[in-house]
Amino acid sequence: MTEQTTAFSLAGRDVLVLGANGLIGRALADAFGAAGPRLVLGSRDGSRLAELADGLGARGYDVVAGAVDVTDADAVERFVTTHAGTGLDVAVNNVGTSHRPTPLADLDISELDRVLATTLRGVAVAMRHELRVLRDGGALVNIASSAGLDGAPGMSAYVAAKHGVVGLTKTAAIDYASRQIRVNAVAPGPIASGPIMRQDEQVRRHVGGLVPLGRMGSPEEVARAALWLASPLASYTTGCVLSVDGGKRA
Repeated sequence: MTEQTTAFSLAGRDVLVLGANGLIGRALADAFGAAGPRLVLGSRDGSRLAELADGLGARGYDVVAGAVDVTDADAVERFVTTHAGTGLDVAVNNVGTSHRPTPLADLDISELDRVLATTLRGVAVAMRHELRVLRDGGALVNIASSAGLDGAPGMSAYVAAKHGVVGLTKTAAIDYASRQIRVNAVAPGPIASGPIMRQDEQVRRHVGGLVPLGRMGSPEEVARAALWLASPLASYTTGCVLSVDGGKRA
């Protein structure tokens, strides 16, 4: 980790990262783990998560991990109670799934339900249980998307879900401000992760070329933004949606 990433310490604190698999999830686990907390990782794919936890543990991180499906509200409650029931200082939700670009009238209702169940309801369920155990002065960060701020052709279900995550973030920020709990979101734009990495190099260069900075962002850049929002450096920031998009929305 760079000095920028470890500019503050979370030693002695408890941090939960849900959705710790995938490139952004792993970058989040690495960035927060480097700050020295007790790190709790959750994701649906337990075998991949165990490999991540073992690797972080070998580097000296204090980490525990467990499989959890955010579409199962009871499972989320059990997970949070088991691993974080004594209290959290930071919770990070990197939860969501997408769908193939399809105009709304042609989108199968099962696809709509699937995306909303994970990307919106899953985040709401996670927040519900995390906020119950977050200590006063804690921080919650949701990984939203630029699709939570604007439209995107053919992506109605995903766009609706991510707009919902933004709404959850802003409302929780108001509801829990009296306890000095800060609730913010990161809205990544084109990032070198997920389905885009299955495209060829020409496609990836084209996508990066549409961004004012001339490239796609990295998972680590998303993680650093989340780390900043969770840190004392952002002590007067709540209800914020921080775009990490290379200037694309501008």
